[in-house]
Amino acid sequence: MSTPKRIITLSIGSQTVSLAEFRPGRKNGSFNLHAIESRELMADPAADATRASQASLLMGEMVGGLKAKNEAVRITLPAQATFSRMVKVPAMGGTELAETVSHEAKQNIPYPLEEVVWDYRIVFETEEHDPEVLIVAAKTDVLEDWTAVVQGSNLNPSGIELSTVALLNAFRFNYGEPEGCSLLIDLGARTTNLIFIEPGKFFIRTISAGGSSLTAAVAKEFGESFFLAESRKVTSGFVAQGSNFADSEDPELAKLSKVLRNAATRLHAEVARSVSFYRSQQAGSAPQRVYLSGGGASVPLMLEFWQEKLGIPAELFNPLRCVGLTKSLKPDQILPMAPCLGEHVGLALQAALQCPVSINILPPAVLRKKVVAQYALVTVLAAACLCAPMLSWGFHLRKGAKIASDQANGLMKEIDEAKKWDKEIKSLNEKIQHTLKVSAPLERAAMDRGYWITLLETIHTCLPKELVWVTNLELIKPAPQAPNGSAPVPAPKVAAQKPGTVRLMLRGFYLENPKGVEVVDEFGMALKFKSDLDNALAARSENGAPASPEEKLALKAEEVRKIKLECERFRWREDDIEKFCDFLKTSRFPEHQTAFLVAPIQDWVRPNTPSSTDWAQEFAIPLDLLSAPITFPVLTP
Repeated sequence: MSTPKRIITLSIGSQTVSLAEFRPGRKNGSFNLHAIESRELMADPAADATRASQASLLMGEMVGGLKAKNEAVRITLPAQATFSRMVKVPAMGGTELAETVSHEAKQNIPYPLEEVVWDYRIVFETEEHDPEVLIVAAKTDVLEDWTAVVQGSNLNPSGIELSTVALLNAFRFNYGEPEGCSLLIDLGARTTNLIFIEPGKFFIRTISAGGSSLTAAVAKEFGESFFLAESRKVTSGFVAQGSNFADSEDPELAKLSKVLRNAATRLHAEVARSVSFYRSQQAGSAPQRVYLSGGGASVPLMLEFWQEKLGIPAELFNPLRCVGLTKSLKPDQILPMAPCLGEHVGLALQAALQCPVSINILPPAVLRKKVVAQYALVTVLAAACLCAPMLSWGFHLRKGAKIASDQANGLMKEIDEAKKWDKEIKSLNEKIQHTLKVSAPLERAAMDRGYWITLLETIHTCLPKELVWVTNLELIKPAPQAPNGSAPVPAPKVAAQKPGTVRLMLRGFYLENPKGVEVVDEFGMALKFKSDLDNALAARSENGAPASPEEKLALKAEEVRKIKLECERFRWREDDIEKFCDFLKTSRFPEHQTAFLVAPIQDWVRPNTPSSTDWAQEFAIPLDLLSAPITFPVLTP
């Protein structure tokens, strides 16, 4: 494949946005890093609602710095915005394989396939083993939102790649396929990506914890804001070594280093579980070496920490081993950044070479525009060829052009006069927009007066009359604590939140009973039924007049049917299913629309913690608010 003269790559992370330019080298298949621009986003998770607008502003600056306006760009998104799963399928070919993978995608992707962009690649296949397939997906609206931000920054998206796949391609390009198993740990802000690499195969797993969990631990220990804790971690933080090493003479630094070590130790426990899963469930080998990449790898003594914990050689991942640097870049400035450039190198490889693993989840709307643009170019060229013989008449039109030029000069005077009024109109319009911006939060606050009352009323309606009670409803925070100061309760590993939504955790207890945990499932199913029914009614109203009583009954019956299928999938007893469906059919839920979406059963948490007793067990159900209020108090009944 031909290599373009300029390769522009964009890495969008949870905390960093960077833009890089690569150019072909002298040797065939080689390329050089020509320029790199990087900007920091607000680290606080509370600023997620403004992340897209922040990124848009910073991208505009970087595009100007690289003079890359209107250039094609390949993109990676943060891991929490995408979904990936490795599955095994029976050995088959052609249409049968595609149908089987499509069925697996429906079972594994936590959204309807109509709402996502997904793709797959066969990653491992031998005569003795069934093929393993990597399925990748992302919400269509999330992809369209980010491509709109990129296009608004005067860049043309040509592909969206999974960050882990880009890192995998960068590793194989620079290190080949070493004997044994290599483990690449990508320490991001919100997630930690694990890539197990062996000759001929690989395995990807994502852990929902990263550098932000370390910052959250620092903020809690020192009683300061997330922003100040992040600044403290970056400027003076380091990971304390084992008991054989002396602490820092500065008490505050010693305290900080121990907090970071404790947080990193919790992350190591998740990594150790993933290694065990890879060896037991994927027939993988024990890692013989580990490579660190991402922003978390830059924390002092982090490399030594992982070498100590895993007991194998560790080194920083260098994706620039086989990539040249142009004369304008100084190695002593670029090489310290190398662990954070793996995604850029992987993206550049997609444009310059034929990669073993290549996945593109560009939204269909953008693909259609690209096809239309290509056809338009062909049409213009064809029209130019047809009109070429007529150009000879141009010499006879010079006189007419002179007359037109004189008329244009007269019009320019009128345009200059109109521009004066245009400036005044723009000034008044800016004042109007400013007034609307100031008044919007006040209007929103007035609308949100009954928000929590509506939310609690809906939860109360779905709550069983006995056996289950709710203790609190609170925002999910990194490493949340269980009630009564017990051990941390892990947050459910649900799919990434939609931009602009807020996730709450509903916690409570259920009594020991013959049904067991099924009473919690009934409560969650009732919440899901109420949310899905309201969404169906709202969609019906948006498409025309409000639903009639007969249509409401029909929609309610359809949602009951879906809930019944969900119960059968989780192997409830038949008589319990019928009783629960009768309850849904006869219950009178509030008429107002719900303010949340509830997660599926597999994402509910029923921990067996010290806070549980012989007669009561704890549970937790995540709720995604569809329209978040301005304030988010912690509610405790």
